[in-house]
Amino acid sequence: MKIAQIALSWRACRPGCYGGSERIVSYLTDELVRQGHDVTLFASGDSVSSAHLVRCVPMALRLDANVRDPFRITC
Repeated sequence: MKIAQIALSWRACRPGCYGGSERIVSYLTDELVRQGHDVTLFASGDSVSSAHLVRCVPMALRLDANVRDPFRITC
């Protein structure tokens, strides 16, 4: 079966020390590939996956100095 997974571009898929939707998308995508499905993951360019990765942005937007988060609280 052909499956497309779409992840948010804010963080890379297969995150290191945090959870959230990126971790769930990563686990689900890798398991679908392991089961023999043809999976395409649309995510940031620094994502790591066993699926075919389509890089929507070069890197996670939270790491890009040119991207400003209007909802980020700064003290």
